[in-house]
Formats: sequence, structure tokens, C-alpha cells
Amino acid sequence: MLAAPSFIYAQGIPELDPESTVQVGKIYITGNNKTRTEIILREVDFKEGEKLKLKDFAQKVLLDQQKLTNTRLFVFVEIVPLFMSDTEVDVLIRLQERWYIFPLPVFKLADRNFTEWWVNQNRDFGRVNYGAQLIHTNLTGRNDKLRVRAQFGFAKQYSLSYSIPYINNAQTIGLGFSTNFTTNKTVGVQSRGHRLEFVESDNVIRRSFGISGTITYRPSFYTRHSVSLGYGRSSVDDLILNLNANYHTDSQNIQKYLRLSYVFGVDKRDYIAYPLTGSNFSFQATKFGLGIANNLDLFTARISYAKYFDLKKGFYLATRTEAFKNFSSDIPYLIRSGFGYRPDFIRGYERFVVESNALISHRSALRLKVLDGVQELSRRSLINQFRTLPYAFYIKVFIDTGYTGNPLPNTENNFFNNQFLGSIGLGVDLVTYYDFVFRLEYSVNKQGNTGLFFNFKAAI
Repeated sequence: MLAAPSFIYAQGIPELDPESTVQVGKIYITGNNKTRTEIILREVDFKEGEKLKLKDFAQKVLLDQQKLTNTRLFVFVEIVPLFMSDTEVDVLIRLQERWYIFPLPVFKLADRNFTEWWVNQNRDFGRVNYGAQLIHTNLTGRNDKLRVRAQFGFAKQYSLSYSIPYINNAQTIGLGFSTNFTTNKTVGVQSRGHRLEFVESDNVIRRSFGISGTITYRPSFYTRHSVSLGYGRSSVDDLILNLNANYHTDSQNIQKYLRLSYVFGVDKRDYIAYPLTGSNFSFQATKFGLGIANNLDLFTARISYAKYFDLKKGFYLATRTEAFKNFSSDIPYLIRSGFGYRPDFIRGYERFVVESNALISHRSALRLKVLDGVQELSRRSLINQFRTLPYAFYIKVFIDTGYTGNPLPNTENNFFNNQFLGSIGLGVDLVTYYDFVFRLEYSVNKQGNTGLFFNFKAAI
């Protein structure tokens, strides 16, 4: 949670004119036992010896606290200006680092969401993935992230990923790498009435392998570009092709392709996990198939914009508009998209998939903060990062709307396509440390269907 900036004045210094000029003296940093100093200073928008107006300096202090929080390296961030005179100010950056290494069990539903598993799949515990994973979110102190995962159960998967935000002295260029291998004995092959239909076998009927590398460029505090090049391979049994000849292009058992993706983003949210103020814009273009492997030839584009408003007295408004388009005419079921597949959804339609080559959506929520604070758990804890529990509760009303285009091949009874969808509802959100968000929502959609749903990620 963010701390409000504290201004400490040396004795005898009167309150200063916001238009007056101050010079930044020394910058002191405490609490960064693991994180390297240059990673912290990368988020600070002033430097030693710089002169600027007091009002501009105060604004930068607040924004820099937000930027340091959004690195997801610290559970506590406070920037304290220490005025040595009416024209000179030192700066103290106080930090408490997160716990960075997590050896965790894997216990995850294989379905799109909890409602899909609970309602459509009749709470089948055979559709659960389990295993183990190791996550380190600050491996060398450079905000570099490592994840190793071994998963069994409904789908076997082995994956490895690593990313480092900066590799150059200017701290503008970063790299990432990921790879995974998955086998399935149960595969969704088509949809009827906007519900997935699966085929099962005692043997593995689908294998997939993926590997990708990403280069990122962050020229300023809020702007980021990334380019990713990946290779994908999917092989399926004839059992799948007999049910859906369009699962791969040209009814092939093996689909191989290169993927090139570009993402541009401008992120000015105050807190990434659960924003209350600021904005977020992103654009993504992806080309599947580069004329080298197989004959997959797809081009997709996505654009989204979110805006967050502080309405005062504890009220906040959040809105997000998003549009997606697949410009190709021959779309294999392997690359299917639509509402119900990440990241696209309309609340109130969690139990459905609305597959299409194009969609647009708008989600909005009016939130009221009813409670927040920090609960002390144990002063005797040997781990400082778990001595306190920050929390915030919000109640909200929300309205979601969306529209999808033509249905994809191998779908039947598509009564939600080519029409506007919508829902309204009430909900409660719980926000706590390590970016954990729990939301419980009751909604009614345009067709009159009602339901109580919960999720573990902010909806907007």
C-alpha cells in the first residue's frame, strides 16, 4: 500500500512557496537488502543536484512512490523529502522488500473459470491440475523473474520462463524467454450452444510445444514496446480431426508455425493490481505464420483503453473498452478467440464461450471503499514481510456490454453472435498484499440469467 509523502522541515524553516525553486541534495535509500540501487533509481524522476519548482517536486514524489510500488518488489514504499534549508532538500527512500522466492504447489482447475468447472463440468475433480512450481521474482536483485513449473493431472505441462527488465546501462532494453510442453488426454474440439464439447481418451491425443523470446524497450517511465518471436507446434490424434476437421489448417495432424507479435503500452495506473486512478492504453498486433513453417496464415490486432477516476469521498469509477479482430478468413480451431477466452469476457456470461473473429467490449464499475488498513499478524515472525497484512474492501456496482461478429467454423447454435450482450451486477472486492485480489459478484445478463461468481483478478 502506498504511503502519503511526508515533508520534514529543518527547525526554523517556514512553509515554502509552491512556486519557489529547490535543489535536490543527497538521495538516501534504506531497506533494499536484495534489490540493486540502480533498479530503484530508474523509477525516480529527479536526481542529485537537479533544481525544480517545489510543486513539481511534490508531484514527482507522489508519482515515484506509485512507480516503485508498481515494480512489485516492495510491500512498503515511502519517499520522505528532508529540507535542509528553504532551497535545498535531501530525499530518503524507505522500502520494505517483498518475499521473493516461492516454492508453491500447483492446484488449478483446467477449465476457463470456476463457473465453467462448477456448472458445465459438474465439479469433476478429474479436471484438476496439480504439481509444483518455483517462482523467484527478484532473482539477482534486478527485478528479474524466474518460473519453473511441473504440472500433472488433467493436463501434463512442463514450463520454464525467465525475464530481466534491463540489460543495458541506460536501463531501457530488457529480454525474456519462455518454453513449455503440454500433453492432453481430454481436448475441447468444438462448441454447441456456446458450451465447449470435449473428447476424452485413455491415451494422449494432443501434444503441444512452444518457445519464444521477447525484447522490450522502455524509453520513458510509462511507455513500453515489446517484440516477441515464437515457435509453436501442435500435434493431434485422428480422433480429434474426425470430430473437427478444422482443428488444424487443412486437416493436418501437425500444425507448426512461427509467431511474431508487437505490443505498445502506456501505463499510468496508480496500482497495477487494482487501479483507482490513472489510465492504461495498449495495442497488440500478431502474425501467425511467417511463410517458413506450415501454411498457417493469420493476422490479429487488439486495442484497449482503461481509465480510472477518483470521485472523492471513497468513490471510484473504473472503465475499460477493448476491441479484437482476426483479419484472416481461414481460422483453425487451435487459434480460437472470443468471449470466454482470456483476456475477453463479459460478466454474467462466465459459463459460455462466444467464439468469433471480432469483438468489442466495455466494462465499467463504480466502487466504494468501505474499509482499509494494516493488520499486525505477529511481532515475533522471523520474516519481516509477513508480520503485517494490508487490506482494503470495496463494494461495487458494474455494467458490462459487448458485441461479437460471425461465429467460427465448427460451432453450432450460436444465438449470442452478431448481437449486443450485456449484464449488470453487484460485487465485493478484497485487495491485499502480493497483488492478491478476490472478487465476489452477483450478476444478471441480458437474457435474464443470474449467478454468483468469484474470481482472483481485478475485472478492469
